[in-house]
Amino acid sequence: MALGLWLSCLADGQNARITTSPSPAVSNKPVEVTITTGDLGSEVFCYTWCKSLNGVEKNPEWTWDGVNTDKFRMNGSNGNYTFTINSIKEFYGLTDDELAGLTSLGFIAKNTYGGQTSDLFIEVVQGRRDAYSGGEGTPESPFILKTPADLKAFAETPADWGTGCFIRLESDIDASALTGSIGSKSIPFSATFDGNGYCIKNLDLHAETTGSAAGLFGVVKGGTITDLGLTDAAVEGKTYVGLLAGYLESGSIERCFTSGTVSGTSICVGGLVGENVAGVVRDCYSGAKVINSEDYATGGLAGKNSGVISNTYAAGEVEGYDYVGGLIGANYGTVKNSVALNKSVTAYNDFVARFGGNNNSRNISSDNYSWDEIKAGHFVWTSHGDHALMQYSTDLRNTAKFESLTGWDFENVWEWKTDNGREFPALRGMTGQKCPLPELYFQISTAVEGVGDVAAIMVGPNPTSGELRITSGAGIMDYALFTLNGSTVLMGDGADATDISIDLSDFGVGLYILQVAETGGSKSIFKIVKK
Repeated sequence: MALGLWLSCLADGQNARITTSPSPAVSNKPVEVTITTGDLGSEVFCYTWCKSLNGVEKNPEWTWDGVNTDKFRMNGSNGNYTFTINSIKEFYGLTDDELAGLTSLGFIAKNTYGGQTSDLFIEVVQGRRDAYSGGEGTPESPFILKTPADLKAFAETPADWGTGCFIRLESDIDASALTGSIGSKSIPFSATFDGNGYCIKNLDLHAETTGSAAGLFGVVKGGTITDLGLTDAAVEGKTYVGLLAGYLESGSIERCFTSGTVSGTSICVGGLVGENVAGVVRDCYSGAKVINSEDYATGGLAGKNSGVISNTYAAGEVEGYDYVGGLIGANYGTVKNSVALNKSVTAYNDFVARFGGNNNSRNISSDNYSWDEIKAGHFVWTSHGDHALMQYSTDLRNTAKFESLTGWDFENVWEWKTDNGREFPALRGMTGQKCPLPELYFQISTAVEGVGDVAAIMVGPNPTSGELRITSGAGIMDYALFTLNGSTVLMGDGADATDISIDLSDFGVGLYILQVAETGGSKSIFKIVKK
């Protein structure tokens, strides 16, 4: 290196700055050190030592030139260099007593030509031990949450939300005492949360600030949430509202499910996630009811997506204003191998469909399906949304066909679970799962057999080119005929007759839904094919 450049590096090095993540460094957590200085070139190494250990400076085992190896190599260029220490104890070869007395570490960024920074120091605080119901927050010894008091304390301790912190549930937990979300835009959740197959129940949150995020986890940035159920939850907010996570900036949510009600009054409201910016949502489902009648992006699973969503389904009722879909409200990322099985999807403006609210070049949607009987709610379907590939409920209820269509892993991740005689796709080995699918999903048939007592009511011929006869030993109270988009095209009073005939000659060729109410209140539903 030329003498002038060496002197320049040394002079700039005297004004070097050092920062850490987390800040301050935590004794039992990984720490990333960033040094900002003059340009030391592309081959930069880190000389480091224990500045204050029980009040005494401890020299390292390595020499000045001995750090010019890959173990001490810093990443970066042009005066910005980083160095990560995964375990302070192991890296410096400390005993437990020495680690407990560590308060400061020293660093010097250097190259092999003599350029270097001045001595730089970082603060080290002691990691929490045996907090909550145990654990240290490390991968080997995660913080254990077993009680409502544990969960409340965790939700009120932002220091435990950072990168390198690990949390695990050890039982189902009641969350009714929580008053705020875990993670915000100023202090996002960046840790690893392992639900361990358990549920958090009875969450009841109300957020009133526009621009904030509401959910069990408010803002997630680089965090990981796995194997967690959230049941009987109620979350209200304005923007970025989801039962599990309001705003997934980055990170991942895998093998999670939600039930309850989520409502917002502005943008991005979803049954699992309000907005997924650049995260991954995989192997999840939601049976939550979703309401956002005033603004944009409302979906049964996610309000808005610019990241990746795969192997998911949604089954709750969805009600929004614009960009409304059974699974996703507004999609500008990737959604694949997912299914919309909602009872109804309602929009008060324009962009609405069974699966996703928009369908344009930015909507990467592949191998997705929707139940063809999802009702359109307030208005008929528009031409702007994504209906995915529509399927009969009888086909979707066929477990072998469902597995073939979706490609989901039913050996290790998913399983077929029965709740009150109704079979539904559930997450393997998790508590608290009840069938989220609508009643009608199990009633719709593809031919003349109806829901209820098939011996008491008959409809035919089916298919028909005109006349359609309805017979019932109990008497026919009334009937109605619907298109697949939910529009009513014919209604009639049966006057308790046991045999009536209706004329479909003037109706277009296609598939219709006939609902027949018998005297006494029993209802049957049939798919009618008009030739």
